[in-house]
Amino acid sequence: MRTLLVPITLFVAAHGAYVVRTFADATRYRDECVQLHAVRGSSLIDYMRQVALHTDDVDGRWCVVRCILQQAGLLEADTGDLHEPNVHAQMQHSNAIVEDPDDVRSETHRCLREPDATDGGCRRAYTFFACIQSTEYDLF
Repeated sequence: MRTLLVPITLFVAAHGAYVVRTFADATRYRDECVQLHAVRGSSLIDYMRQVALHTDDVDGRWCVVRCILQQAGLLEADTGDLHEPNVHAQMQHSNAIVEDPDDVRSETHRCLREPDATDGGCRRAYTFFACIQSTEYDLF
């Protein structure tokens, strides 16, 4: 059995299978993205609450959300498209103790469709994130 697991593990690693991210990963991404976009930093949770209160993108807060999603492998840097399989894997992992995994998948699917109505990469990423935040589930 071990002989079979090693080749399978190597195959998955070599073909870029998505690795779910932790809250610590997201916090590190936030720190990097805040520096990249030169915006004021705070804890990840406080920062995301602040983003939810702003209706404009003057200070780049929405772009920090986009940067976090890109670094987490949830958003394609070139096209701005959300990686649906990665988002579902991340949500299932982050909400593993939920009694109804189908509801997590349904809410995730709804939020993946919602950003299509907005223009601009930063705002689109933010709209997706805000939708997830409006559910009872966590992204990280």
